[in-house]
Amino acid sequence: MNKNEHFEERLKKLCINTSKSITSTQFPNVINLNVGGYLFTTSLSTLTKYEESMLAVMFSGRHEIVKDENERYFIDRDGKFFRHILNFCRSNDLPPEDAALDVLKEAEFFCMSSLIEKLEAAAPKVISLRRREYFRQLIPDYEQIKNNIIQKATEKKTCFEESKVVITQSDHPKLKGQIPCYNCTREFVSVNHTCAFEGLPSDLAISLKTVEIDIDKLIAFTVDELSHDGFKVAVTKVICKFSLRCQGCTLSGLYTAGGILAPRECTNVAHVIRFHW
Repeated sequence: MNKNEHFEERLKKLCINTSKSITSTQFPNVINLNVGGYLFTTSLSTLTKYEESMLAVMFSGRHEIVKDENERYFIDRDGKFFRHILNFCRSNDLPPEDAALDVLKEAEFFCMSSLIEKLEAAAPKVISLRRREYFRQLIPDYEQIKNNIIQKATEKKTCFEESKVVITQSDHPKLKGQIPCYNCTREFVSVNHTCAFEGLPSDLAISLKTVEIDIDKLIAFTVDELSHDGFKVAVTKVICKFSLRCQGCTLSGLYTAGGILAPRECTNVAHVIRFHW
């Protein structure tokens, strides 16, 4: 769908007649509006100030706009935040921070790129939203990862006030295979263990498909998102630290000289997300 078709589709949703047979519409200099039940009065020049916007297209004279019973031009949108759209058209005023995200939604609908750019540069909530959107683009399966974490936390929810979800990275190095003793080269130990973190096994093993994001950033972002969604969460980073002793050195009385296969400790890392209910 090209830009013109996109505009026409939205104009139809706003009860705007886009028929090509319509003759040019002459609008008065002062426009009375009914936006979803909210009443506004503004000038034609204000509505057409930004030529790239849908408002400018609507009141260009090329389309017929329906009127309500009081002869006000009717726009079928929730008008609660429309005054901020008008104030920007009038004097480039930005909305208060608590309304920024709602105004962004309206600005995107009305294709007001100038307002969108200013919100993206100056409104903290919009900047945070764009950051989250960018992060999601880097990790295509992010929503699935987040939903899996929530599902695991819910499944483990009991009568206690806290549930833990242990998350590991599937390709993180761990202690495994045939390991030689540093002190006793004749001894090899076969290692095959299940990593445990604070006594708990991994609930989710995540495979990262991009080098731009590491597991620490992913978990930090996810915890921030969960908090934003209303969950009470905290996270700690835990190392497995499973270790081995060389049986040959231990039996030979060389335990203190290197009976542990140092530094033969498992370095697999987990992030433990705690949900407080």
